[in-house]
Formats: sequence, structure tokens, C-alpha cells
Amino acid sequence: MLTISSKSRYGLQAVLSLAENHGHGLLQIKDISRRNNIPPQYLGQIFNQLVKADIIRSVRGKSGGYRLARPPEEITVLEILEVLEGNLELVGSDSGNDAIHDLLRQAEQALRKTFSLSLADLQEQQKKKQQVIFFDI
Repeated sequence: MLTISSKSRYGLQAVLSLAENHGHGLLQIKDISRRNNIPPQYLGQIFNQLVKADIIRSVRGKSGGYRLARPPEEITVLEILEVLEGNLELVGSDSGNDAIHDLLRQAEQALRKTFSLSLADLQEQQKKKQQVIFFDI
């Protein structure tokens, strides 16, 4: 079974917070951690990987924090997942050329297409979900 780890879920939640704050300054890790219920030390480890991959930027100092390295429209969920999980590959390049290989290749392509969603698109979906919850109360 393909499983997306808690590291990737936390990473996506935290980067989505940065996307929501895009253009409004820096966010500190303690605030992101509190808002998303993520252990701050764990989030620090995740952010180190995302900084190295140039998905987010870190500014040191008393009024430092984090922000996206690029606009939310230019960062995909797939890019974040591949940094945090590694290559999302269901079949290796040395796999055979049979029906099972073809099936796994199709599944991998569908997975990649689904995760090619930009942070801006994910942010929009999140807003719609929150509106539905708000109106259901």
C-alpha cells in the first residue's frame, strides 16, 4: 500500500500556511507549528529539507521566519512530496514490459497528475472546504 507519511502531511499543511500568508511577510515556525498542531522540532527538520530544495526561504534573526521561495502557483504538491518522500515511483526503470508493468506505470502517471496540483489550487480547494463547513454549522 502506498502511504504518505506524517512528515509529508505536516509539510503540506505547513507550506499551505505559508501559501496563505504569501505576500504578507514571514511566519515563524512556532506560529505555524501551533496553528497546524505540528511538533516544532519536527517541523524544523521538515523545513530544513524544504529550504535545501528551494521551496521555502528562511530568514534568520529576531524578526526572522519563513516564506515561500516562489509564488504558490509555481510550487506543486508533487514537488513537495518528492522532497519529503523521495521519488514517487511505482515501477523502476529496469522493470519488464508486461501487463503488470503497464498497469503500475499507468497508476504512477495518474498519481503524478493528481499531485501536480499547485499550492494555489490546493489553497483554493481548502477555502471551499472551509466555506462548506462554515455553512453546515
